[in-house]
Amino acid sequence: MIEQAPRVGREFHVGPLGDRYALTRDLKTGEPYVLHRSCETDPAVQLDLGSFLVLFRGQERDDLLQLIGSMLPNGEQAGQDGANVVRPLRFMSRWMSSRQG
Repeated sequence: MIEQAPRVGREFHVGPLGDRYALTRDLKTGEPYVLHRSCETDPAVQLDLGSFLVLFRGQERDDLLQLIGSMLPNGEQAGQDGANVVRPLRFMSRWMSSRQG
């Protein structure tokens, strides 16, 4: 028997035929993934988050992006203490020209 890792998730889409999708995170590794169950009797399928975003183009993908966006801080919170400000990655900045033009 395969031991399942503890996980926490949030359902983001229920399809018209009962398909269920949840954004899930493995509590041991911290890795996010999408858990899909086509119906109550079928086993759940675990999809890598990046693969899901590339392979799915329907309402499921839109709902996942909306959920991810809702987890980000709003503009007021981000600007007050600077803790939530996104900065360019150091390794990228050396490859990108500082000149615009």
